[in-house]
Amino acid sequence: MEWLVSVPRLYSPIMSKMELYRTSVFITGEGPENISEDSVHNDSCINWKMHHNGKLKVEGFGGQSTAFKTTYDRPNKFDFRPAEGEGYSGTAYVTLTDNSTFMFTPICTDEGEMAWSVFSTVPRLPERTMNQIHEHAKSLGFKKQYFVNVDYDNCDLGGTRGTTPATVPTLSRNRIGSVRNRGGWNAKNQY
Repeated sequence: MEWLVSVPRLYSPIMSKMELYRTSVFITGEGPENISEDSVHNDSCINWKMHHNGKLKVEGFGGQSTAFKTTYDRPNKFDFRPAEGEGYSGTAYVTLTDNSTFMFTPICTDEGEMAWSVFSTVPRLPERTMNQIHEHAKSLGFKKQYFVNVDYDNCDLGGTRGTTPATVPTLSRNRIGSVRNRGGWNAKNQY
């Protein structure tokens, strides 16, 4: 975890579809039915920053942000909860990492579902690393048809345009307080 804290910005270039949607819902406060698949894949610009106090800040969708509170009770495992209020929570395990460019984390949600994500120091990983991640995810029982690449081409994180995507997705104003599955999407059989 010390390595994570030392990285100024983390990206999630690949993850399970469920994790991408859950994170998007948590950042925006929108119901999944109000977030377009195109905006999630191409304009979300999801990025992370781990702090020494256990706070894990996540930002995306034109600068919207929220935070998780993380706790560590053993190496390669951390629990995450919303820093404030209710929302997406669970336990993440580090099962594959090179401790320099990426970390693969399978996730057990508090709702009993499985997901996974990759934290990376770069927005696009080399093909060889992506193949290694694919094989590892499949070895854990995740189905390839639910693997999602996040495209950072429309993002300028820390560059001349600031932290907003080229086009910010249009979201409804029917914000929700909890990320509980409200029937707009189904995580069954993704693993």
